[in-house]
Amino acid sequence: MGLVYRAQDPAIGRVVAIKTIRLSDLTDESERERMKERLFREAQSAGALSHPNIVTIYDIAQENGTAYIFMEFVDGPSLERVLASDQPPDNATLFHILRQTAAALDYAHAKGIVHRDIKPANILLHERTHAKITDFGVARIISQQMTQSGGMMGTPNYMSPEQVQGHAVDGRADQFGLAVITYEILTGEKPFVSDYLPTLLYKIVREDPAPPRRLNSTLAPEVDAVLARALAKDPAARYSSCREFVSALELACNKRPDWKPLARGAMQSMPTLAGTTAQPAPPPIAAPPPPEPPVPRFAAVTQPIRPDADEDERDRNPIFKSVFWVLVGIGVVGLALLAAQRFLMQNPPAATENQQQTAKSTELPPAPAAVKPSPAGESPPTASPATAPPAAKPPVSDTSQPPPEAPPPEPKPQPKEAVAAAPASSGTKQVQFITQPPGANVVIDDNSQSTCRAPCMLTLPAGRHTLRAESDGYRTARRIFYTPQDSDVFLTMDKAQGVLSITSNPPGAAITLNGQQQSQKTPAALSVPAGNYAIRLSKDGTQAQTEVTLHDGELHSVNLQLQ
Repeated sequence: MGLVYRAQDPAIGRVVAIKTIRLSDLTDESERERMKERLFREAQSAGALSHPNIVTIYDIAQENGTAYIFMEFVDGPSLERVLASDQPPDNATLFHILRQTAAALDYAHAKGIVHRDIKPANILLHERTHAKITDFGVARIISQQMTQSGGMMGTPNYMSPEQVQGHAVDGRADQFGLAVITYEILTGEKPFVSDYLPTLLYKIVREDPAPPRRLNSTLAPEVDAVLARALAKDPAARYSSCREFVSALELACNKRPDWKPLARGAMQSMPTLAGTTAQPAPPPIAAPPPPEPPVPRFAAVTQPIRPDADEDERDRNPIFKSVFWVLVGIGVVGLALLAAQRFLMQNPPAATENQQQTAKSTELPPAPAAVKPSPAGESPPTASPATAPPAAKPPVSDTSQPPPEAPPPEPKPQPKEAVAAAPASSGTKQVQFITQPPGANVVIDDNSQSTCRAPCMLTLPAGRHTLRAESDGYRTARRIFYTPQDSDVFLTMDKAQGVLSITSNPPGAAITLNGQQQSQKTPAALSVPAGNYAIRLSKDGTQAQTEVTLHDGELHSVNLQLQ
């Protein structure tokens, strides 16, 4: 769609992210207007939300054929990048992220806004632990009916059945997407996958995914039931809120204290699974034609229009038979290659020279595939050098030698920190520190002698440094930087705040917090700074009151009975 820039607001020194879309690149007038509408709708939807776990939108503008959204800069990767790594989040971090995401979604749903595109790429992790939902570009504001009936928007793998069918959606569609993400984290696999879009959409609408415990044996049986309900085809069968789903999931996972999530693709690297799937293959090979009726899974893929067609009629379909026997043949060849590979790995001395040459030749093809073209070739031609990804230069050492017979684990690339710090070994550099808001106490390398109050400047030796910024009412911010490469360090301080969800019986009560009358009436979700609050509700001469302590990032629910 465009580029995202990291920039500094010159007026107050705040670091922001600027999402851009070059509308002038679209030659079709109607397409240009549609893209502009989508961009502005993103800003309007997210701009109406104020929550610590939703990316804040500051402003929107259009100039010279380019549209801009100015938004909060999130210093951390997306959940997609975290899941793509070899190590999935630990149990505590996983549920910390899920609880925050669920709280933000429930807050948006209470405002009448459905995200409609919940996926790992749209969940950013500030400092890798604080979840923030971004990209409300496909959100639907229910009260304004901003999308046409029957329109289908979103990312296919994470879409709910009602989105696929073009039905009306509510917050339970986002709950379905959150459940798909959770299934993927726990098992390392997406619940609905296919190489063809029609088959994928059919599976989402008609087929149930494999029970999570079948893919991850460390999970308790209760986890299957929780995810089955959150992934129900009928929205009415799901949980009433995202928080209720996450709470039920956490209780189910805790039934087995030794449970652990699986990394993406972990199923393919498990030898026990290969043995398990290989055993059932021989019987179809020995069976004479005609083959036995295909299992419903094949029937669903080959007959999406009539999934309940008669099996005998499908058996008479020559195309189906051909596909079936081709798959069986591929399975036989795969088993033979797998057995040969295991034999060579377990008995290297007994292998002849010809066998070693054959083994090497069969291992060679994957090697070139691992060296992908530079991502720089995929970047927009107008992108500036500052926006080019660091991974544009593939390591040369990966292709300098042919792979050995039994390849050891590939050496990991040198960490970015080591690369950046290597050139600097001597000398000093003056570094300017700017925080938003200003006035934060900056501490360098946890050294009490190396502090200042931003905006300020310090003279530091060359090399790697850590920064800690503290300010009353704000979360402690941390950063790693290098001298002399970094001469200016900008840091955005996040307010320590949470959400008070206040309801009453009967509803419609006036709300007073610490003696200040609020504009909303119950039920209401109020985003307020962390701290102690005296809550008083009143309606028709009756009232009720209580006191609560709201912690940073917490969503605290209060329900009072008016008397």
